[in-house]
Amino acid sequence: MQMKAEKIDLETVMNGWLEDDAHIYPLMVQYEDTDAAGIVYHANYINFAERARTALLRCMGVDMNDLIHRGEIIVISSIGIEYKNPSVIGEGLFVRTDGFRLGGSTLNMRQVIGAVDGSIRAALDVRGAFVAASGGKPIRIPEDVRARMTKFMSIHQVS
Repeated sequence: MQMKAEKIDLETVMNGWLEDDAHIYPLMVQYEDTDAAGIVYHANYINFAERARTALLRCMGVDMNDLIHRGEIIVISSIGIEYKNPSVIGEGLFVRTDGFRLGGSTLNMRQVIGAVDGSIRAALDVRGAFVAASGGKPIRIPEDVRARMTKFMSIHQVS
């Protein structure tokens, strides 16, 4: 099968894009995301946000496989979520990730999942930490990762 690359920017489709101080990740609600009534199951909003965070790292040039091979992993230590409106099968959504703050080993961000019409479906406050793959102890954010995050986003260092 051959794709017409001139009509599709596959990298943007797969990874989203950076816009102002945010990352935008598009997705379409699939049948597997919903309950029997065709409404997105509440836990899947966390999955949507996870996909967006991983895509954001790719946009920044951070390779998750490289981190894993280096023994440095990112774990989510806390997610606060507020559900606003339901989403349904076939609906186009966007995950907007912004509000970045970096600590020594932690990163905090805000993720808002909204519909194409601008209505908000869910809002998440996420806290992650870099840890050593062996033992799970916190480690400082690797300098190369911090540099890439700082380059691509307006990140305010947490004192």
